[in-house]
Amino acid sequence: MGIFQEVAVSLAGRGVPIIPLRPRTKIAFMNNWPEIATTDLAKLVQWDQDFLDANAASVAFARPDGVWFLEIDKPGYQEEIERQTGHKIPPTLMVRSSPGRGHFYFKQTPASIAMGNVQAKDEQGKELWSARVDNRYVVAPGSIHPTTQLRYEFLRDAPILEAPDWLVQWCKSSNKPAPKTGVSELDSTEPIIEGGRNNALTSILGKARQVLSMDREQLFQYGLSVNEKRCQPPLTENEVRTIATSVSNYKVVETGGLVFAQPEPTPEPEGLRFQPVAYPKFPRWVINGTSIGEGLVLPICKVNSRYPEFMFMPAMALMLNYIATKVKIVGKENLIPSFFMVNIGRKGRVIKSSSVNDAIAYLATAGVVKYAGGVKNAEGKTLVWTAGSAEGLGLEMTRTNCKNAVLFYDELGTLTSKAMIKESSLKTNLLQMYESGIFANTIKSRKETFSFEPRTYCTSLIANTTDKNFHSLWSKMSGESSGMDERFFFLYQPEILDELKPYKEINTVEGSAVTRKLIEKAILQQWYHIVDDTPLEREINTLGNRTMSRVEKMALYFAIDLGKDEIDEECIERALAIAKYEVAVKAYLTVFESTTVEGALQGEIIQLLQRNGGAVTTRELARALHPERHGTYLWNRVYGGLIQAGWIAESGNGTKGEPRQVILMRLPEKDDE
Repeated sequence: MGIFQEVAVSLAGRGVPIIPLRPRTKIAFMNNWPEIATTDLAKLVQWDQDFLDANAASVAFARPDGVWFLEIDKPGYQEEIERQTGHKIPPTLMVRSSPGRGHFYFKQTPASIAMGNVQAKDEQGKELWSARVDNRYVVAPGSIHPTTQLRYEFLRDAPILEAPDWLVQWCKSSNKPAPKTGVSELDSTEPIIEGGRNNALTSILGKARQVLSMDREQLFQYGLSVNEKRCQPPLTENEVRTIATSVSNYKVVETGGLVFAQPEPTPEPEGLRFQPVAYPKFPRWVINGTSIGEGLVLPICKVNSRYPEFMFMPAMALMLNYIATKVKIVGKENLIPSFFMVNIGRKGRVIKSSSVNDAIAYLATAGVVKYAGGVKNAEGKTLVWTAGSAEGLGLEMTRTNCKNAVLFYDELGTLTSKAMIKESSLKTNLLQMYESGIFANTIKSRKETFSFEPRTYCTSLIANTTDKNFHSLWSKMSGESSGMDERFFFLYQPEILDELKPYKEINTVEGSAVTRKLIEKAILQQWYHIVDDTPLEREINTLGNRTMSRVEKMALYFAIDLGKDEIDEECIERALAIAKYEVAVKAYLTVFESTTVEGALQGEIIQLLQRNGGAVTTRELARALHPERHGTYLWNRVYGGLIQAGWIAESGNGTKGEPRQVILMRLPEKDDE
């Protein structure tokens, strides 16, 4: 029996609902913790097994059979309450969180339910005490404190009593929020709605930095509080931290007495300054031990100018496409392992197309992939096409009885040009095909009709482009909040490129045979079970649903290609490493959805500034984006428009000591769809 079970069972027996927290934290494992909080002993025992080393939390609900908690945050404040009221707090169950601090447990009464959640803070905004009455929790005894690393402990292991009316009345009358600052922007309680949250929070924290001289950690904690109370819906914790870090670089201007009749010099603009976005690095260790890695990737890359990930990821996408509908994950029966990806690398240096073609040839030798040209019957294989339209692909898939198709575009521009044709439905169909939704055209003549039912087929997509062309091309594909971005995986070139070498042929037939045997084994087994999905639950809020879906697909691949019988922790760890790389790439590239050429170019300027910590010289900007290629009229309209709208500003006088700089003044609002 673990600590979690021991404490949880003890409290649940007294009617206290329990939830699991992440080890050594105050953070719930699941976002829907109010719905899963329970006193059911069987469920608690199961959680003890599912969540190793978990902390526990006691949950308050405002209902007749519920409990509530009086939390003392300031050491010795219990005595202050008793001094003010002339009463002793009754000897109910009490837990110590740290010396002088802790939680009193009380049964709910009509008076406490009516009171609701209340609290008080001191002049510095630090919490003195809080009454946690409804949909709130406190860390349970036996758990480990995240700061002190000491256990929460019973200070008084006693029956849970009702709170006397005098204590409830004191809580109500002493309910005191943080003191007003006298600055309307900081004292406001008005809700901040979606679409303006990033800018509003940046402005609020900027004011807090200037007025209250908050440092980075104070700004972060204050930002979390404002975000929770005012943002609808709240931003993610990572977004709040990014804003707080940026604002902490603002210079605090000391205020002095009033000086009259003195003209003020125009100040240099204070833009958003933050750490440059880290260059993404692919976790190449995930390739080790796989049959594709050992049989294809590593032998070729060892003697050639190839990058392992640019062979490995396309090969993974191809294998996943082939096993679709043939191999499934238990409990994920509707998951079709489609995989859309774009390979991004410098022209002539990253060898993107040859890497994909080598992966196709390797799996063709294994007997699972074919180029579609001239094929009359797919015979269960994956066919590779370069389709000009979704309708053309659907007809060809019908003609060849193909249920596993891969679209391969040697140049992303080919796909983009097809998708941007005015009457084209290609983008809409790609979204449907990624999800293996209904894919049909039944309104034309019989010869032009095709129909694929949901989850009976799998379509994957691989495209290549250069680092120079990616932003302009992708902004067209992902425009108008299409959701295309979250369905694609981006593979980005290494920061340092290798010197080119003459190509040497490598025989990979033996490796193909090994891969073939592993695929046959998987198809014979058909079902794969996820041993422990705790790592997935832990990361889903950070990664999002569709990225997490890709994690499950990749984990299935690793189970198959490592010769395993189930999806174990190692498979998930490798898949999560790739998913986190994907997040890093998208943060580095920061492609903004746009509906016009002007919008796409403005997005590139903002992205360049974000990548470089909020500022670049005008020379660096020109070197990166080449204004002359866009024409002076368009460039001046785009650049001038960003300045006029307050997105960017210029500083410096252009001399050697003060080069002309472009500074980012605002952060774009992220979509939460």
